[in-house]
Amino acid sequence: MLNVSERQRLSAWAGPVAGVVAVVALVIVGLARGPAEFDPGSPEGTIQLYITALVDGDFDTAASLWDESGCIPISSIPSGGSPDASASLVRVEGNDIEATVVVRLTESSRDPLGGLYDYEEWFTLIRRGDSWRIRQLSWPYYDLPCEESP
Repeated sequence: MLNVSERQRLSAWAGPVAGVVAVVALVIVGLARGPAEFDPGSPEGTIQLYITALVDGDFDTAASLWDESGCIPISSIPSGGSPDASASLVRVEGNDIEATVVVRLTESSRDPLGGLYDYEEWFTLIRRGDSWRIRQLSWPYYDLPCEESP
């Protein structure tokens, strides 16, 4: 049987221990949720498909999201190969015909000492029927010339 002072000491520890357990539980739940899933028929969903395809090395799928009337790189394979990157949505602007999707990219450095680059990238899209197509390419095709379709 616990005396009064032992019960008071246990009670004093119960609050902080419960707080630590709650914080750990929230962190575990937050990590287990995974990335947001956007509607593939939306501008942000199109960019999510595009970035996922590039990171997975599926360059044909990424290229299938390009609009033929925009800038088409001379190769569907980025000069650096599959990027090691993650992205988060910053904002979507536009209307039912054209949209701009801004994402924050975090990309691994190719530097031998490692490191990360964190920056915003803009994608311009145009609606074609029921889907969106990427009209203005940039990442990760910076150093590839493109061909403008007439």
